[in-house]
Amino acid sequence: MMIFINNPSRYKLLVNVILLGTSAFLVGPTSMATHRTKNPRLSLYQLHLLISSTRSPLVKIPEMAVINYGIIEKIVLDILASHLGFTYDIIPPRDILTAGFLQPNGSWTGTTGQLQRKEVDMCVTLSAAAPSKSKILDVSYPVVYANSAIIIPFPKEASRAWFGISSFQFSVWIAILVTFIVTTVVSWILVRVNSSRLGVKAPTLGYWVVFYFGLWTSQGTTPRGSSIPFRIVCFVTIFGIYIAMNYFTASYTSILSTPVFKTAVNSIEDSAKSRTVKTLLIKGSSTDEHIMSSSDPTFKMLAYQMRRYPERRIVNALTVDDISTIVKDNTALVMVESNAESVIENSYKMNSKCLVTLAEKTFFGRPQVFTYPKNSPIAKAIDYDLLLLHQAGLIQYAEKTAKSQNRCRVSDLANAQAQKIAPLGLKEMSGSLVIVGLGMAISFFIFLVELIFAKMKKAFARK
Repeated sequence: MMIFINNPSRYKLLVNVILLGTSAFLVGPTSMATHRTKNPRLSLYQLHLLISSTRSPLVKIPEMAVINYGIIEKIVLDILASHLGFTYDIIPPRDILTAGFLQPNGSWTGTTGQLQRKEVDMCVTLSAAAPSKSKILDVSYPVVYANSAIIIPFPKEASRAWFGISSFQFSVWIAILVTFIVTTVVSWILVRVNSSRLGVKAPTLGYWVVFYFGLWTSQGTTPRGSSIPFRIVCFVTIFGIYIAMNYFTASYTSILSTPVFKTAVNSIEDSAKSRTVKTLLIKGSSTDEHIMSSSDPTFKMLAYQMRRYPERRIVNALTVDDISTIVKDNTALVMVESNAESVIENSYKMNSKCLVTLAEKTFFGRPQVFTYPKNSPIAKAIDYDLLLLHQAGLIQYAEKTAKSQNRCRVSDLANAQAQKIAPLGLKEMSGSLVIVGLGMAISFFIFLVELIFAKMKKAFARK
């Protein structure tokens, strides 16, 4: 069973504290009586309502996850019941624990089907209003606002062996190479011309290659005794080298201390276009309905995938102990961001490490509402109290209370690591060690070549 709280009884305690602190605002007898006279609404006092829900803790199914929206729904419903004086029973849908979907015969499944058949007085499962349901149900005043997010497998940290090249753009590396070649050739020509004029032997082109290689690698050299044009070339070259090498050193050092993660997808667009990542939707959810009916090109691509692979519209996302058992091996699950943070946090608690995380970009921002059967007599009373809860700040307080900590957000982990001083390990130093190893190998190879040429030269000299 998924548990995000240590003491489930805090719901009642929280509701009592909230009601006690705001009773003067919410239940002032004079103002309420005056309002009822001007704007008559059905009194819900001592009524017993049948209310639909699909989330724990309102739905008492042991294997269901307790997620953020479930906690918010519980808090808000208890405040409404206490203030308006009604009692309630929770009646979850028997077929599917979501808002449901339209069947070929015109009937709906899930909570929408319950409202269509008028089996319940209202549904407190937060969902987005949809035009396709407007003829069979009414929606409440907005309760909260939500974005959809994508749960993906937690990415493995990428190797940093070759990340030094990312310090500069490719065009800058080309410019540095061209600068090295130009300054080498210019210096060779200047000194060669000057030496011929003085009747002395000029250094070879190879000498200048080694000379500027020493400058670029900060091994030191001196233009003493050289001509003024050559000194100018050295001056401007050293100035450019100073900027480039210092930036490279600072950038590369920063890279070593910052984790590098490569996520499978970063946005819903990436997910729609990917040929390797399988996108999963919760069948009957508001996000599922929006994607399946949208004319947006990205959503149409996803809808095509869902129709081609209907098994990717799943129904058990919130009835598993660990969401990482679903989101694995290049899969991505679309869910409301707040609820996604809940199941990610629970997975972290169960495994003591991050196995899943959120893609950085969210989408489909919309208000979340309660729903009623069409022309419900209780809608006006509930909506009025929801407005009062917003004005009193209690909805925002419920959101803050229910919000889960997301310890597996990739950007937060990278920033936290970058801001603290930690000893570097082999993983961080792999790039530097590769450079040292390559340098040693190249120098040994050149050393062997020089020995071979020296022996060949000596052999030819004997002949």
